[in-house]
This record gives sequence, C-alpha cells and structure tokens, in this order.
Amino acid sequence: MSKRLILILALAFVVGIAFTAYAEVQNVKVSGDLTVTGVARNDLTLTKDVASTPADFGKKIRAILSQVRVRVDADLTDNVATTVRLLNERTWGEEMDEPTTPDSYKTTSNSDIDVDLAYATMKEFLYSPLSLTVGRQELRFGSGLVVGARTTNAIAAGHGKTGRYLPNSLDDLSLRKAFDAIRATLDYNPLVVDLIYSKISESNIAAFDDVNLYGANANYAVNKNLVTEGYIFQRARDRGVAVTSTAAAKKEKLTTVGAKANYTGLKDTSLGLEGAYQFGDHLRNTTLYPNESISGTTNSTRKVTAYALQATGSYKVPTMTKYAPMLGGSYTYLSGDKAASTNDHFRGWDSMFEDQNSGTIFNKIFALTNMQIVNLNASAKPIEDVTLTANYYNLRSAQPFATEGSLTKTLSNISGDPTYTMKAGKKGLGNEIDLGITYDYTEDVQFGLTGGAFIPGGAFEKQNAGKETAKQVIGSMKVTF
Repeated sequence: MSKRLILILALAFVVGIAFTAYAEVQNVKVSGDLTVTGVARNDLTLTKDVASTPADFGKKIRAILSQVRVRVDADLTDNVATTVRLLNERTWGEEMDEPTTPDSYKTTSNSDIDVDLAYATMKEFLYSPLSLTVGRQELRFGSGLVVGARTTNAIAAGHGKTGRYLPNSLDDLSLRKAFDAIRATLDYNPLVVDLIYSKISESNIAAFDDVNLYGANANYAVNKNLVTEGYIFQRARDRGVAVTSTAAAKKEKLTTVGAKANYTGLKDTSLGLEGAYQFGDHLRNTTLYPNESISGTTNSTRKVTAYALQATGSYKVPTMTKYAPMLGGSYTYLSGDKAASTNDHFRGWDSMFEDQNSGTIFNKIFALTNMQIVNLNASAKPIEDVTLTANYYNLRSAQPFATEGSLTKTLSNISGDPTYTMKAGKKGLGNEIDLGITYDYTEDVQFGLTGGAFIPGGAFEKQNAGKETAKQVIGSMKVTF
C-alpha cells in the first residue's frame, strides 16, 4: 500500500472520529452580559474618624466595577446538556486574583477569568421524573432567606465563605453565587422535589475542616393562585483538626426547616409568607463567631434554637395601568440572643447562605440576624422604557445590646469589617431610603442609577466626634448578549 494511500486513510479516520464526536452536539448557545458600575459610598463606618477603621472602609469610597460573564450552553445527546459560564469581576485599575485569606483580596499583574458555572444536566436519569445536575450551579430556594448565594457579605469566613474577590467595602455587589453541588430533581407535577448536596469549603484535604450543605426542598402548586414550599437544610462543619490528630473531630450541625406560601388569588395582589426554625449546635469559637459572647471550652458546642419570619405583599394599582404603578411592603423578623448571653443555649438566627437586599447600605453594614426589618416600596413607569423605584427600610434589633454598658460590636460578623459602639438596651438601628431609575435603552442595553442614605438610629453611640449618615450613589450600564 502506497504511503499516499496510507496518509489518505489516516486523514479519513481522523476526520471520521472528529465528526463522530461533534455529531453528538445538537445545539450550542453562547450568551453573556457585561456590567460596568460606578460606586460612590461615604461614611460606611458611621463616624468621621477613619483612622482606626479598615482602609477600604474609609471616609469616601470611589470605584468602577467591571463584571463580565460569558456562558455556553450545549445540548448533547437526548436529555443531556452542559453549561459553562466564565466570570471576570474586578475594580478598574486593580487586577484581582484569588484571595490569599478568606477575608482579604490581593492585587496582581493579571486579570483572572474564573469558572462561575460548570455543570451537566441529565434529564430522565434512571427514570422519567428524575433529573440530575452535577457541578458548579446556582441554588436558590424560597425567597433566598436561607439558601441563595454561596458567597455573601452576611456570611463570616468560618461559615463557609471562601473569600472576597472585590474590595471589602464593595463585595456585597459581587455576582458570585454558585455552589459546587449535586442536585436531584423529581418532577411529579404539580409537586417538584429537589435534593441537594454541596461542598461549601474544603480548606485542606488533609484535615477535618470541611463545610458541607445538605438539604431538600419541595415545591407544590396547590392551584393557579397558591404555591407552597417546604424545605430542610443542614450545614455541617468539621472541627478543623489534622487527619493524623488524635483529637476528636467533633462536627457542628445546624439544621433549618421552613415553609413558604405565595397567594395571588386577590386581584392585582400578591401575598407571601415564609417561616423558618433553626436547631442544632454552634461551636464555641470566636474566630467563627466574632459577634457572640462565648464562654466555655473552645470548640465545644452549645445548643441553638432560632427562628425567622418574613411576610411580603405587593399591589398593582389598576386605575393607572398606563404607568404600571406598584406598591409593596415586607416585614422580616430574625431572632437574636439576649444581651451578653454566655449560657449553653444560643437563640440568634444564622443567615446561612441568604441572598436578599443586595445593593442596600444596611446589607453592607449588618448581618441578617437579631433584626426586624420593615420595608415599604413603590415603582412606576412615567414614560416608556423608564422605571422609577423607591424603598424605605426601618431596622430595629430583635434583642437590645448589652445592658451593662456600651459594647463595641462587629455588626456584620465578618472579621476585618469595622466595629460600631452600641448603646445599652437600645433597639433602634436606623432607617434607609433608596431611590432609583432604570432606562431600557434597547432590549439589550440598560442604564441604572440609584441613590441611598442610611441614618443610624438610637442604638448607635455617638462616637469619634460624630454619628454620620452613610450614603451611596451607584450608576450602572448592563449589556446582555
């Protein structure tokens, strides 16, 4: 056989293999978005004196964020699909790399492109009602009160937060939410059940220091006007000792059970109610829980019982449909522990992996715990493609602060954030007003501008020559393709 014929057959074989491999791809879709955001924030520490605060919580914060996502969805053989989304998220003038510690970020000379989503979905896996999704994916259940984002500013490093990819004063604006997870979905229409497992943190594969999330969520459409949900989630954290250690690797297990209902049976009205109860234990560890008064042997556990309640409502004004006006409100209660509690029973709500109130000032200052939040909101479209929004928030603590005197408090429960001096026995945390406007330039381009102010309440001590109002202005341009 001549060399030419051998070469032709070899090329035919390679081409045949290639076509066989790629013939399995039935459809490929490329999409994504680019968001450029300008942020101006003043007085996040609520004080005139910035000398003793973290550097990036200074008197004035000025930054431009660039957030770019590119997503590829591919349908393979019947009932098999894959999704990959890449993300670059940074401030202009600083090239971000992976943080060296959970509560810091570093600058380098490159722009990292990170894997934001990477999962495969197999429909009718083993039998028709079952779908299996494996890989880095977004998980959100209920209203995001318990599970919505793996990395959120309300989660301390010890709770499984793996790091800040933006400066400390801006990380609440991050788009990173995905979990490394396995999700099994059973679709028995009108009942849909999700079973999940997620690896939240794996600091060292040679140590018992993992943080894992287990859970189940059931969504049931009772009728066209009433949709209900029930869930149970458990966050399990190892004690954090080496595999070779003789110390007992005692786990911390915190379980949250809850239910949510949404009713739309009243004309132009939507009503929602969600309640959740937590039980299990906390480790006595001031690194994991810097915001708590903890006594006893480090890494021993104490009993936890806590609860949360959230009611929401919205109303479309029917007499002015041209302007699409909408009025809404909500009330959120998150239990707190009694002042200076050092006993074996802790009653403070753990925000776990919540995803609510992004972009508000109070969400940057506070963790969602020991708090009552009243929200009143309104929106309207005065002209086509323009939407106006207004939000008012009143915040009070569920339990007052220490009765024995003023207490320096790391309210956000994140190591590295500023501390605030609180008055004894007071509950008034403050009020926030946010006004916004969005303009849909085209179907693909949207401009937005919001301005807000947080006025600290009576629970804050007047400190360092002043008690300042925190302010922010955020302007954005988003292009979707």
